[in-house]
Amino acid sequence: MPSPVDVRIRMYNVGFGDCFLLTFRYKDGDERHVLIDFGSTAAPLRRESQMDLTAANIKKITGGRLDAVVVTHRHADHISGFTPRANGKGPGNIIAGISKQALVIQPWTEDPELPRGAVRGRGASAPRGAKGFSALHAHSLNSMQNVAKAIAARVQAHEFEEMEAEEEAEAQAEEGETPQPRGDRALAGKLGAGRMLIDRLGFLGETNLKNLAAVRNLQTMGRAHEWLSYGMKTALSGDVLPGVKVHVLGPPTIEDHPEVRSYAKESDQYWNLQAAAARVNVDPQGAKKLFPDEPSVDLDALPKSVRWFVRKLRGAQAQQLLELVRIIDGALNNTSLILLFEVGGKLLLFPGDAQIENWDYALNHARNRTAMRKLLRATDVYKVGHHGSLNATPKGLWAMFKKKPGIKTLMSTRPGKHGDTKSSTEVPRRTLSDELKAHSELHATTDCKGKGEDGLRDEVVVKFRGKKT
Repeated sequence: MPSPVDVRIRMYNVGFGDCFLLTFRYKDGDERHVLIDFGSTAAPLRRESQMDLTAANIKKITGGRLDAVVVTHRHADHISGFTPRANGKGPGNIIAGISKQALVIQPWTEDPELPRGAVRGRGASAPRGAKGFSALHAHSLNSMQNVAKAIAARVQAHEFEEMEAEEEAEAQAEEGETPQPRGDRALAGKLGAGRMLIDRLGFLGETNLKNLAAVRNLQTMGRAHEWLSYGMKTALSGDVLPGVKVHVLGPPTIEDHPEVRSYAKESDQYWNLQAAAARVNVDPQGAKKLFPDEPSVDLDALPKSVRWFVRKLRGAQAQQLLELVRIIDGALNNTSLILLFEVGGKLLLFPGDAQIENWDYALNHARNRTAMRKLLRATDVYKVGHHGSLNATPKGLWAMFKKKPGIKTLMSTRPGKHGDTKSSTEVPRRTLSDELKAHSELHATTDCKGKGEDGLRDEVVVKFRGKKT
């Protein structure tokens, strides 16, 4: 079996999102192209056409043919680019057009024919155009994302408005505080729905939107589909990529790891109840006022003596919604595919946004965990999880890598989009970034100045030993 002589990893600067093109080159000049994720929720440098430019560039590089499309999970920052446009010229249309012969790979939770309540995948490929959307096992995932949609809509409708300067000063006085200059986010959060809280709600709500058009486009793309879970075999190994072995390290199924149920809160009833408790209707079109016949009063029309109480209620509700959407975000991240490419004595690790609960099975509970841990120790290339957030690169995993400082790390991110330094939740996390810079060869999209085509991408070439895998 022929083996690649090298792989060129193109990391596109899509802003807050992921888009990687892996090109495996063979001695006879043949090339095989694998796209891993294609999404963003915030373009870099306000370049809103970035996904269009990226799609056109991928088409040019691949000569109009992708051999495989890997979608690690359904978060917007990983799949939004697959959304087609009515004029047929959107980035989703372009990628679909060059993926007609591609193998499309997604987590087992995305199989559209999986029975509701399933605890494992069907374990086989299916032809393109698989029918049935409502039968999705993760009926609960849809419920979760309906909640996220309602939360995002409330933020966009300014239901949690930041206090005006005069009102903020009054609130501080009512709290017995010495009036402070505007911009004190911690104080604003204490007094009500502060800017930081509003920003987090809006970001997480937006990230967890359903992206239904992108999901449906993916269902009809390619010549065949695989919906994978831990340990499953994939046609990427050998068939699509001769001389390459691909290990599927996540996500586990519920049958594999029952604890996943507690992480993902699989029951759709749970999400509907939570939505009701937080007064978010999971069907925004059918939302009704709680007391439709009673008059309502704007906050400004209330006596100053009771405004503080309304602010407190709004702040408490915003905090409840934030906790809810955080759970939704974690549940979807923990459906992420984790793929380990083994070829020519090198190991390339692409974990999507997998968080610790997803990693837990592969590292601590799988039957072949000892062999997998041995492989992971020898990782040569690590795609940093979740754009450098604090919850997607377990310290135990990082400590396991033995090729530091020679290991190559790839981080696709955009600072300032999510989190806050005061709460130590900023993305990318400073302590992680410092560790990556000190103990690896770090490639970050934030450093894409002048690289590739006008900063469009960074490129990393990994050369392989001339031996069969």
